[in-house]
Amino acid sequence: MVEWSQQGLSLTLLFSGALAIVYMQRKIYALRNYVDTRPRLDDVWVLFLAAAVVSASFPFPWLYGGLVALVGLSLLIMWLDAVLVHLFGFEVNLSNLRIFLQGAESFSGDSREIIDALVKRSWFLATPLAIVLFLTALYLQLEGSVSGRNIAVAGVIVLFLMGITKSRFRLIGAPVWLGLLAGIAYLLSYLGGLPVNWSLWQVLAAGVLLLVVAGLKLVAQFSDAPFFTVRSPVRDLVKGASLRPHRSVSLKQKDIDRQVTLPMASPQPSGSFGLCKGANVILVTMESLARDAIRPFNDEGARLDFLERFARDALVSHMHYACCPNTNRAIQHLYQGNYPVNNDYPFLPLLKEQGYRTAYMMISRTRFFNLCDILSDIGFDKVLDRDTLSLDPERGDYGFLDSLDAVDEALGDGPFFLHLKNEQTHSPYHVVNKERFSRHQGEGREISFRNAAEEADAVLETFLEALGERRDLGNTLIIYTGDHGQSFGEFGYVSHSSSSVNGQVRTPLMISHPALPAGEVTRSTHFDVLPTVLDLLGIECQAEIFGRSLLHGANTQPLLLYSQTRKGNAPSNASLLEGDTKIMTDLIYGYRYRLDAEDHIQEKLSPAEAHYQETLLYAALEQRGLISDSAFSPRQKTGG
Repeated sequence: MVEWSQQGLSLTLLFSGALAIVYMQRKIYALRNYVDTRPRLDDVWVLFLAAAVVSASFPFPWLYGGLVALVGLSLLIMWLDAVLVHLFGFEVNLSNLRIFLQGAESFSGDSREIIDALVKRSWFLATPLAIVLFLTALYLQLEGSVSGRNIAVAGVIVLFLMGITKSRFRLIGAPVWLGLLAGIAYLLSYLGGLPVNWSLWQVLAAGVLLLVVAGLKLVAQFSDAPFFTVRSPVRDLVKGASLRPHRSVSLKQKDIDRQVTLPMASPQPSGSFGLCKGANVILVTMESLARDAIRPFNDEGARLDFLERFARDALVSHMHYACCPNTNRAIQHLYQGNYPVNNDYPFLPLLKEQGYRTAYMMISRTRFFNLCDILSDIGFDKVLDRDTLSLDPERGDYGFLDSLDAVDEALGDGPFFLHLKNEQTHSPYHVVNKERFSRHQGEGREISFRNAAEEADAVLETFLEALGERRDLGNTLIIYTGDHGQSFGEFGYVSHSSSSVNGQVRTPLMISHPALPAGEVTRSTHFDVLPTVLDLLGIECQAEIFGRSLLHGANTQPLLLYSQTRKGNAPSNASLLEGDTKIMTDLIYGYRYRLDAEDHIQEKLSPAEAHYQETLLYAALEQRGLISDSAFSPRQKTGG
């Protein structure tokens, strides 16, 4: 009975401790909406099997100790994966750990941001500390040290509470947590001293756990509720869930021609070619500016007064797509006019040949996620950011106003191309002037976003007016768009970079110049922005690209929309959009949906249809260079 009791206790400790630690890791994942925080049956099943195997080896100390160490290492890798998904948008598992370690030196430039993130969210560290104490408890149990085991278990419980409540490590709170630790350790010791046959109860607890897990697996055969169907990231530790073509599927040629093949061609001049010849260009990409989070597209959305007035005299796109909801990818798409299948940036060299001075300014740091390298490859003459201008982060987008002289100097004396990128509309949606910009009342991220967006829009208008006082902007082509959108709960997503839902990939687009008549196009993409600019400036582009000038009308070509976060070898979420039909595949949640263009669910795909669409999606992703078994996305310079 004693041996069975020890194995039963080991099973219970292993399962409950590992499940608690996985739940803590989910809290980190959920910050980028990588996975739901709630445990799923697949979590329970995988962890129970692992705990059963390890506990069965308890009579063999050397084997038990080695397996416990393997469990601890696996949990630490899962924590690292959670942190890296949060910071950089890619996963790490046992199958790509070697590749990840080979490329880990690329983090050297981001070390300060990594440290800042851990300081800001010190509760991230509760998980690895809990893993250490969890292993300590298991080894002390093996050694028969009951009191030591109880203290270690109490420590795990306290760290678990800190992790799930996101409590930071602060000196002022230390007495409370230490007192709780002492109280739990005393309670465990007290319970152990009661005249109870704990050996019997330990065996019974293991038996009940077995019956509960078996019962849940049985119910799962008759239910398609998310608890029973969503795949566990624990399972993906061994080998990340990958997107693969199904061998039984033969793609139709018409689908290959429409969805897989990239129609590459040199942009053709329109009837408006040269309409704005010699004009300055100001491109504004507002951070996370979701089309459906602002007026007039959402009556309850942010009221961007400058944008609304701007739109009255502008060429406006009804549906504009940033095909990947990620800052760096969006910039690549804008300046390549193409999916990232190469490293060619054809547009700025053409402008510079015509005497244009080119400058990029953003409020945050360009060195984070190696954006500075992308901007260098694109060919900007001058890059201004928080570091080069010594901007005060507490001033937010008012840094534009603080940098007027530097921006004016960077633009030189001739025609210029200026790209502006703000920061306040990025989470956590910092509002500087809370007295003026607090129209939206209540709690929640979307409320904060609306107020921040209204302030950012007002600051932008003030900046352009002030710049106009320093130089003549009468002949200036202005483009107002977002780098990408932002999710506020659609399909469970609450961030960006993680999905191809409309909240993340649709953003406004407005183009204005005194000589350009107001109008509307029904659809456009980031790929089309610079070809349209060159068309209006009267500059021919011979490069073969995917984008086209919107002066020809809407770009209605089928689109591949994809997340920057990855799962295994592919984006974790991707969609094929053609006309009013959108097929969305999610490798994390297991979604296989046919949607309309407004993301209304038309049907859940049958298994056969899902296999066909996954094979088609794989072919489209591979054609665009987006399939990779690396821990990193293809072309590492991504993030944001």
